[in-house]
Amino acid sequence: MEQESFEDIKKSVKNLTKLGEGWRGIVYKGKINSDLLTFKVPKNPAFIPLIQKEGKILSLINQFNIGGKLKILGKDFLAYSFIEGKHLNEVINKHNYKSLILQLFLQARMLDRLKISKDEFHKPYKNVLVDSENRIYLIDFERAKFTDYPQNITQLVQFVITGGNKFFKDIEKEKLIELAKLYKKNQDEKNFEKILYYLNLI
Repeated sequence: MEQESFEDIKKSVKNLTKLGEGWRGIVYKGKINSDLLTFKVPKNPAFIPLIQKEGKILSLINQFNIGGKLKILGKDFLAYSFIEGKHLNEVINKHNYKSLILQLFLQARMLDRLKISKDEFHKPYKNVLVDSENRIYLIDFERAKFTDYPQNITQLVQFVITGGNKFFKDIEKEKLIELAKLYKKNQDEKNFEKILYYLNLI
């Protein structure tokens, strides 16, 4: 069965609303039957392969409860279950940061194990949504890639040292960098847990 294009499917979408626009694509919200969905559409045909790649990555990581649930991978768009949430920077505070950062580390670790590098964990504020139950959702996988050397955990450590340092005031930067280097050299569970223990997340 041939994949549908966004133009083909638009007539089936109720209350289609533009949510935002980036350099590569446009994001919409709308309903098909009873499903409220987020649609990602490339700005021009040159970016269609990025949408296709993101759809394949979502399909894989959904099996590990990561990302928005992929519902449709069309010819030139993808659609996943709409996530009712706020950006991480709007939600994180001194009371919930441990839970949120731990979830980020656990999902980053799974991506490392799957050999997928998201390439945005050093600045997760805008591409992480948090729902009303404080569950995180990673979004925007258009820059993600399959690689033998994923950098999700090391980038997240970089974020803790910079943007997240107001929550981790008692850590020694050099010690954390040393643990990140150890993990980068050998991405096993033991070295991952050393980082979590040092940050007092487990």
